[in-house]
Amino acid sequence: MSGSSSPSDPCCQGDLPSHAIDGNASTRWSTGTGQQPGQWFQVDLGKATTFAKLTLDSGASPGDYPRGYAVYASNDPSSWGTALATGTGTGSPVTVPLPTTTARYVRIVQTGQAGNWWSIHELNLYANAAC
Repeated sequence: MSGSSSPSDPCCQGDLPSHAIDGNASTRWSTGTGQQPGQWFQVDLGKATTFAKLTLDSGASPGDYPRGYAVYASNDPSSWGTALATGTGTGSPVTVPLPTTTARYVRIVQTGQAGNWWSIHELNLYANAAC
């Protein structure tokens, strides 16, 4: 996991990328600054995995959902191609239906702008879009 910005605000120094996928809704990753286009969060799934839906839950930080997003997937972290999905977040959680995709890496790019930070308390990928 990695994110495009490291929290600079002392209150969020513990907002590590690993917290977005640790299964603990009380921890989070955050930008530590207002949302800006181009911020990103990336997950290495360890091996090519099939998925068809993504959820981004800002949990106890309900105003920190992404105002806009583009979701990419790849087997090569230096080559992303075109977005699988784009959209506008309107609240938490943000649920993104995706075409069934098999890839090792997933990157979510912030396309919106807001004074709120972008926080992810839990990121989940699902193999079935109905889940």
